[in-house]
This record gives sequence, C-alpha cells and structure tokens, in this order.
Amino acid sequence: MSTTHTAPQERTASLASHLTDALARSFTLGVDATGSTHHYYRPADAVVVFDGREFDHYQPLNGRPLAEWQAFVAEDRGWHSTGQLAQFGLQADLERKEAHA
Repeated sequence: MSTTHTAPQERTASLASHLTDALARSFTLGVDATGSTHHYYRPADAVVVFDGREFDHYQPLNGRPLAEWQAFVAEDRGWHSTGQLAQFGLQADLERKEAHA
C-alpha cells in the first residue's frame, strides 16, 4: 500500500504561493479613524471603502501607488489600524507599478 505525504517544505511553499496569489488579488489596507474599512482590489487597481457593511466609496488609482491613498487617508481621517497584509501589499504594489512605469 502506498501513501503520499507532502513534505513540510512543499506545504510551506504551497502556503506561500497561496498567500502571494491572494495578495495579488486583494487585501485590506486598514480601518480608518471613522471606522471605515479600506480594501484594495488589484484587478481594478482601486480602493473600495466600506462603512460597516455599507458601500461608501470607490477610488480608482489609475496606476498611482497605493501608498498615495494610504497617505491621503492618514492625513484626512487618520488610521485606526492596518490590515495584516497591508505592508506586504503596499510593497508589492509599489514594485509592480515601478516595474511598469
């Protein structure tokens, strides 16, 4: 009888690949001081803002770095918290957009 076991390194690589793919599509940038959640959606290169469960705002970035939106919110509303993957996502966004500039 033969069984297939996935080596720990393969599982780690698979998890890393899954997280990278998920991050490539979208992630939560954070929650601002008013309680609104800012979510980046890469296929549209846009930020979608929700006030609780209600849609609040859609902001296309049109190729601008996501960090510009983060700075705008920091100045306009302030941030209450950042998403778990926000720093990785901001870096990936900047690298991708610089490579295509």
